[in-house]
Amino acid sequence: MKKHFLLTLIALLGCFASFAVYPITGPTSGCTGSTTNHFDSTSGGVWSSSNTTVATINPTTGVTYAVTAGTTTISYVVGATTVTATYTVNPSPSPITGTLAVCAGSTTTLADATLGGTWSSSNTYVATVGSGGIVSGVYSGTTTISYAFSTGCAAHAIVTVSSTFVDSLNAPSIICLGSTATLTDSTSGGVWTSGSPAIITIDPSTGVATGVAVGGSIITYTVTGACGSSSAVAYVTVSNTTGTGTISGGSSVAIGSSLNLSESVSGGTWSVAPSSIATINPTTGVLYGVAAGTANVTYSVSGCGGAAAAYHSVSVTPFDGISGTINFGSTAHYGPVKVWLITYVSPMLTAIDSTIVYAAGTTVTYQFTGEPTDSFRIKAATLDSLSSTTGFIPTYHTSSFYWNSANVLAHTSGTSDINQDINMAFGTVTTGPGFIGGNVTTGANKGTASGVPVKNLMMYVFNSTTSQLMQSVRTDASGNYSFSNLPVGATYYVFPDSLNYLTTPYTGISLTTSSPSAISASFIQHTLSHTITPIPVGVGNVSASTASILAFPNPTNGKVNIAWSLPSAQEAAVVVCDITGREVYHTTVNMNEGAGSFAADLSSLTSGLYTISVKSAAINYNNKIQVQH
Repeated sequence: MKKHFLLTLIALLGCFASFAVYPITGPTSGCTGSTTNHFDSTSGGVWSSSNTTVATINPTTGVTYAVTAGTTTISYVVGATTVTATYTVNPSPSPITGTLAVCAGSTTTLADATLGGTWSSSNTYVATVGSGGIVSGVYSGTTTISYAFSTGCAAHAIVTVSSTFVDSLNAPSIICLGSTATLTDSTSGGVWTSGSPAIITIDPSTGVATGVAVGGSIITYTVTGACGSSSAVAYVTVSNTTGTGTISGGSSVAIGSSLNLSESVSGGTWSVAPSSIATINPTTGVLYGVAAGTANVTYSVSGCGGAAAAYHSVSVTPFDGISGTINFGSTAHYGPVKVWLITYVSPMLTAIDSTIVYAAGTTVTYQFTGEPTDSFRIKAATLDSLSSTTGFIPTYHTSSFYWNSANVLAHTSGTSDINQDINMAFGTVTTGPGFIGGNVTTGANKGTASGVPVKNLMMYVFNSTTSQLMQSVRTDASGNYSFSNLPVGATYYVFPDSLNYLTTPYTGISLTTSSPSAISASFIQHTLSHTITPIPVGVGNVSASTASILAFPNPTNGKVNIAWSLPSAQEAAVVVCDITGREVYHTTVNMNEGAGSFAADLSSLTSGLYTISVKSAAINYNNKIQVQH
């Protein structure tokens, strides 16, 4: 019985071993003179070819070399198991013969001693080839010419196409009479000639041209090579005068506006007199109106006849309106900037006009025309940074953040008020553990949720000592706002900015290491009196007027800070649920009396919308929070 079991086991092992050798993979055919690779997934075997006059194979690597046309059997032996594959060797064409260099526009004929193949070119932009092996040069470069059988076996040859080519000349348009100029070309080895030697002579090798008489001549540069000759030409004039050209552009400009002048002759210098009427950029020709009157513009040039000038008169007319420059300091701005013209009639501000200008550097000008007699405040804002925490912030003329401290312009209709410049302020996000938050509501505001949130209101936080703008944000759909990463050890004030409302800042917010957060800097907007004033604590989802709480940032990448201000210590439950109401986070937080904070880790949650609640005897906070990874 034991012997029978042993024989059965040996037979099974032999069966398993035979199945462990996989079929041979690799090409089933090749071309004479080429090598191919055969493979088998079972290692340790030996390769062999049944007909080594047709193909040989490396017994270890399986690299097969095709010798002559015919068929052989490739074998792979592992132990007692052999797998085979048939391998066919197809004939290759003979080597390509003929001249492998041709000029562009010419032909050369290639040949192959083996009949039945097809000709082709790898780059027909360089050369094409016909059925008879005739290669036509098209453009300088190299291409591979192939002669192939239907089996894919082919012979190859690299053909070089050459041409004689001359770049355009580097030549002046004018040479002064009796003077010389050196003409050049990037292609060397050519010969210079003048079509009219009586007007211009030129050294055939150096390209030095001399103006002999007034007139013009065609200058030719010719290069001769193995593929023929090629030339480049230029027309050069000999002159004894100075061309002043023609000034073009407008003939009038308003005070405070600019006018672009141009000249048909380049290289000159612009000037204007008197400078009390207008100024002009000496290089660009941009003229700026200063006062009513006539400005005389001069464009001075030097040429073959010495110095000369062209003249142009510009009438500077009174400007009926308000204009100025928006200055961005050393930080350039690129993009649209909106400017408002604002009046104040108690109790509200009104923008009676606005314009959008496009900045492309450190300054941009604006203007309003035909405005009525009134007292105005002028405000500018970069449209692409209004909601950013870093960048230029809305600023009044000349450099005030607040409308009630901005310069007031008393404008009279029909007169000009120019140079009403605005120096834009710049805010930068800071770093630190400090946090200030709150909300803005309008309506009943009785310490309950009945107040209506004020959405999309711009909020600023300033250092009360240095008046430095720290950050700017907008209120969200619930009227909430928050500033993070503020340095502690400083006192701040928060300022809501609305065009039609007089704002009282929330002042005296001191952040310290032990109390780094303040979450009660809230405001109420009064629609009848058009004022925004601070209120003692935040409203919204806070059940007790003496307790306040806020979860931030929102949206979050997974880390949520819960900050509070409480009259007494509380034990609160923090619960986060997904949109189906399923609880996905739950913890208990011991909240100390006064200000404090707790960091909840929601990084394990997938991106999406959740609800967060904080509940204790004095707190009933509920809000939506967006997780974004």
